[in-house]
Amino acid sequence: MPIPLADDMQDRLTTDRFGRALRSFEEVGSTNERAATWAKAGAPEGAVVLTEYQNTGRGRHGRVWAAAKGQNLLFSVVLRPQLSPDRLSLLTIAAGVAVAETLDPFVSPHRAALKWPNDVLLEGRKTCGMLLESSLTAPNHDTVVVLGVGLNVNQTDFPDALADTATSLRLTTGRPVPRAELLSHLLAALEQRYDAVQTNGDAAVRRAFEERLASLQAPTTLHVPETDRTLSGTVEGITKTGALRLRTPDGPTTVHAGDVTTQR
Repeated sequence: MPIPLADDMQDRLTTDRFGRALRSFEEVGSTNERAATWAKAGAPEGAVVLTEYQNTGRGRHGRVWAAAKGQNLLFSVVLRPQLSPDRLSLLTIAAGVAVAETLDPFVSPHRAALKWPNDVLLEGRKTCGMLLESSLTAPNHDTVVVLGVGLNVNQTDFPDALADTATSLRLTTGRPVPRAELLSHLLAALEQRYDAVQTNGDAAVRRAFEERLASLQAPTTLHVPETDRTLSGTVEGITKTGALRLRTPDGPTTVHAGDVTTQR
């Protein structure tokens, strides 16, 4: 049986594809895993797996994603992009823009910012993370991508390890946020920005991302994943494929993966 949040959200949908096919659960291990299985079985583009709680949710580089039950938005979207492999990172860029633009009316007078490559910030703290997984092949061998989104909406308590770096819409504004309304708006924005990336609108998406980039023109240290290597420099924007443009003392560098720390 669909969870109430799913029914309420679908009653509000204005999308053509995103969220029209939906599977919802009170609890799953990971929405990305469920979406990947569904995708291999032929789920249509825009199919959504939604849950109230993940017991093995994960973020980038194998990190755990922890969220309180029934207070946030935890979902994954099946995508079938017509993009070359080197441009798939633009999907995360587009998703970040879509989330930030959706949040603004709900958190006014605050404004959402972006942290490359896949975090959305409120007042400098993380309120949303995304995980893009593209190592999937449909039965007809088309590219299939799963985009997972974890958005802190009404959660007000976080583990000690996250207390100084995480936040939610409710903590930022002091008021509860209607999750079904938020999700319906978010899926519409995701569909719009996703379509733009595939129809020569990616330049506008990149500009929108850079305009909200918290680290733009700021001294930055970037930690290269799974190594002890770090790079320091000034963020100058993103490339046509969504990589980070960093000016270091040794000259300009393009970075495709890493964790950014901004020093302001």
